Amino acid sequence: MDKETVTLLNEVVKNTEMGKNTVSQLLDVTEDERLLDHLHTQLDTYEDLSRRAHAMLAVDGEEAQGAGLMAKMGAKMGVTMQTMRDSSTRQIAKMLREGACVGVSDMTIALKDNPDANPGAVALAERLQSAENTYAQQLESLL
Repeated sequence: MDKETVTLLNEVVKNTEMGKNTVSQLLDVTEDERLLDHLHTQLDTYEDLSRRAHAMLAVDGEEAQGAGLMAKMGAKMGVTMQTMRDSSTRQIAKMLREGACVGVSDMTIALKDNPDANPGAVALAERLQSAENTYAQQLESLL
């Protein structure tokens, strides 16, 4: 597997890992049904895209390189601190929207930086980018 394809798939893995971790953490914080439905949808997407990226890497004997421990711990602590101060639906939606916007940006950069990645990897990254963009728009109704 070429370097650009591996790099792009690893960006998908990192983004979906961070998303899965954050969403899983927030599931325990809210009781708002609309927000819970949204969280479950987002989690399902992250899990599906993560599985696909891992499988694409594994086919060629590559091992996924996810987000680092420090990044994961920092994100977890950030979510904990923000929800300790304010765990309202609006605050959680705001946090999720910001995360989705970062995801869109990350995938935009990864796609531009890896223009020769294989079409399957590009399609997967574009799916994640599109999903994150959709989530950012949907979350506006909860702000």
